[in-house]
Amino acid sequence: MSDAALDKLIDAARLDPDHVFSAPWEARAFAIALQLSGSGHFTWDEFRDRLIAEVRESDRIRARDGTSDHGEYYDHFLHALEKLLEEKGIVDVF
Repeated sequence: MSDAALDKLIDAARLDPDHVFSAPWEARAFAIALQLSGSGHFTWDEFRDRLIAEVRESDRIRARDGTSDHGEYYDHFLHALEKLLEEKGIVDVF
């Protein structure tokens, strides 16, 4: 995805990349998920459900292991996107 295309997606979503994302890859992951959902490859609700499951699993692991952190939000976001794309047969991630 070109930088111009990414900028258009961020603008269309009314996002401020300086305050929403801490790294360029996070903005790209969001833009890819938004574009694929908008193109009908999956619904945003399907993606949201995968993301909730990822965060829940991280919380479960933190509680079990007593750790203070088991990943950042966009790490969960990317893992959820990867799993959904694999489930849908769009890509072979693993």
